[in-house]
Amino acid sequence: MPRPSVREVILDTAVAELHRTGFAACSVDTITKAAGVPKGSFYNHFKSKEALGAEAVARYAEGSGWGDGEPADMRAVERLRHRFELMRDVVIEHEFTRGCLIGNMGAEQADHSAVIRAQVDVSLKGWSESIGELILTGQAEGDIAAGQEPERLGRFMLNAFEGTLMRVKVVKTTEPFEDFFGVFFDVLLCQ
Repeated sequence: MPRPSVREVILDTAVAELHRTGFAACSVDTITKAAGVPKGSFYNHFKSKEALGAEAVARYAEGSGWGDGEPADMRAVERLRHRFELMRDVVIEHEFTRGCLIGNMGAEQADHSAVIRAQVDVSLKGWSESIGELILTGQAEGDIAAGQEPERLGRFMLNAFEGTLMRVKVVKTTEPFEDFFGVFFDVLLCQ
């Protein structure tokens, strides 16, 4: 297997460091030191920290694992719940820290960086569309209540989950997750 390029190493390290500390608290120096590359090499591969931040959001979205490894016979509502449970479990494993890099970067940089805001928007749109598609399939399978607009419900579900992640980081308990799963899977999506 070929070694990853310096650019790839910097980008992968940036995803981890930005997720761990946030954009403002993470310097180019921090990223290059963690990547084990000279600071000067950063600017050979990225125009700015802001450009790297936008690419890190895209990389995180691509590598999130949303939908990876699910059994083919799993019904849409089960897939939807399973995907959110996997993300919940990661947050719990990290002791209620980090949340979602996409949401974190949106909250921290939307008012300050048009480049990062645009990538966060693209990533959130793709994610909510995927949720909407599962809701539509679940409606066709008869497991999710019909009469609700799948695209809107997908956006709302993602918005609620991002808010849940923020609340979990504050209270450091599973209660916000319990509320999210209870409201969506026991009330809003119920047939």
